[in-house]
Amino acid sequence: MPSIWRSNRRPTLSEIASKPKYTSPKILVIDDDPDIVEALQLRGYAAVLGTFGKRFLVNRSASYVALKPVPDLPGHTEQEIIVANLSGQTPAEGTKESFAHPSPGVTTVWAPAKYGLIDERPMAMLHAQGSMNRIYRHGGVFVIFAAAPFDPKYMVGERHDYSGDLDSLRARPYLADNWCLLPALRRLAVHKDTGQEMDVADNGVARRLGIDGYFDDGHFECVVKPGRGYEENWSTLATNKYGDPVAGLFTEEQEGNLNLIFIFPQLSRRRELVVELVERILPEMSPRLFPHAEGSRWTRRPEYDLPRIASLKSEITAIQEDSRTRVRQLEEKIENERQRYGFLHDLVTATGDDLVQAVIHALQTIGFHDVRDVDAEAEVAGETGPRREDLRIMDAPMPVLVEVKGITGKPKEVNALQVAKYIAPRMKEWGRTDIHGLAIVNHQRNLPALDREHEHVFQSDVLTTAKEQDLTLLTTWDLFRLVRGFISNDWRHEDVAELFVTSGRMCPLPAHYKPIGYVDGYWAKASALGLRLQSGPLHVGDRIAYELPVDFVEESVTSLRINDRQVNAANAGDRVGIMTKLNQHEARKGVRVYRVELDPPTHAASRKGSTA
Repeated sequence: MPSIWRSNRRPTLSEIASKPKYTSPKILVIDDDPDIVEALQLRGYAAVLGTFGKRFLVNRSASYVALKPVPDLPGHTEQEIIVANLSGQTPAEGTKESFAHPSPGVTTVWAPAKYGLIDERPMAMLHAQGSMNRIYRHGGVFVIFAAAPFDPKYMVGERHDYSGDLDSLRARPYLADNWCLLPALRRLAVHKDTGQEMDVADNGVARRLGIDGYFDDGHFECVVKPGRGYEENWSTLATNKYGDPVAGLFTEEQEGNLNLIFIFPQLSRRRELVVELVERILPEMSPRLFPHAEGSRWTRRPEYDLPRIASLKSEITAIQEDSRTRVRQLEEKIENERQRYGFLHDLVTATGDDLVQAVIHALQTIGFHDVRDVDAEAEVAGETGPRREDLRIMDAPMPVLVEVKGITGKPKEVNALQVAKYIAPRMKEWGRTDIHGLAIVNHQRNLPALDREHEHVFQSDVLTTAKEQDLTLLTTWDLFRLVRGFISNDWRHEDVAELFVTSGRMCPLPAHYKPIGYVDGYWAKASALGLRLQSGPLHVGDRIAYELPVDFVEESVTSLRINDRQVNAANAGDRVGIMTKLNQHEARKGVRVYRVELDPPTHAASRKGSTA
């Protein structure tokens, strides 16, 4: 053994790099922190630092500059693990000496100065793509720290003089971007997006790998999804706050080798993550690259394994394939549900025509069949006059004129009461007086719905005016809750239709729900809650509903206890214990409770007159 390994002094990095403890795997770290290389070398790995080239800041102009990339990728044709940071190094100030100056007539790759940034790395990536692909196909591992996709808009052609203009007759696009280092990356769909909030994916892959803690600190510059046909090759590791993947693992088999591509955002602890991948995770996933760690595990390779093992592994493969098929079926059902009820999300996020269409879908879902889009009808009829109400509900207990608004704040009088001015003209036009007005407002629409103001949405004077003028005020959040309750609990149209012709603010409570009390205790071990009855009676076998922040949850009363004694009925003023399916978070003190009247009385056909 060379003397550097016997000496008491700490070897220099150059000595470590020249004589690594582990000759395999060979690791190339490109355009990232040199500390990553140092950490690997100190652990005995054959790691080297490389770069695809530089980035330069230049004055924005319509001219082009000729590229002369000088990549430094030591031994890149023989590497086995590639760690690449697509963000690249910090841009330097570009000077005349930074770029090539080819003679007229020499074919060259040019980059436009109009972005103020010249990035020569994509050209170097394209040139190295063949070598990188060979590494990948032979079982190499790629660890990519992702960046927003960037197309430098290269051109290849000749400059006919020194004027700074390209010969448009000879120049043509030179296709390269900062994701072109590996052809397999084209199997991913990458879109620019930025943020810092990252959540570990629900599928548990990141936790099983033991890397879930790395997503707490850092940022992402893009979202990455599998391309069509490659969904089975992709496992999401982390998502942004909207559920889009910002980290993942892409796997596929080629030529008998398992190929791995890890995609990570710009994590703060990249050095620690890379070391953990190399020392703990990759030896299990790609043991061929780690002969020093494989030991006798080579006997587990297919060519040496026991005969019965192959059969059992085939059974595992069949089970996994059945599971993937079932998952695909469930994912299709999920997508169908989102297509069918996606309007619910538009109710609480959209404005303009998108919001109007979402309201139409919501009204149709709860059983109104004659909902008319007034603007659409006017367009078809060729009407050019001023617009009036947005919608009409013609099969409500009476005709209802609907005005729909999506706003970023809380509604003012002009938002909430505008519908009132359309009622008198319609009365005159239709020759009837039983016409109702309804204002539907998506307030504070840029906030998550539960973070909005719900108790005092409408100003007190607006509420007073609405009652005096017999108008209905409704938030899209309350409409959202009403539709969800309708779908989840199989409510009837008759249970909700009258709500749309009430005066003042509408409460999303169906007619067959009668208030009986509130929750005032919970016992987790017994899965029971305490109910303070304010009206009664309540019997075993009755059906009740709890009003949670979003949903109405119904269940049957299977037992009643008063003072630790089983009873069949309870009356107003009693505090009773009830077995429940609610959890402790849901059964909070103060949650309102209703008795569900299974056979509610028939509602009157109209409150003021006949239905149009």
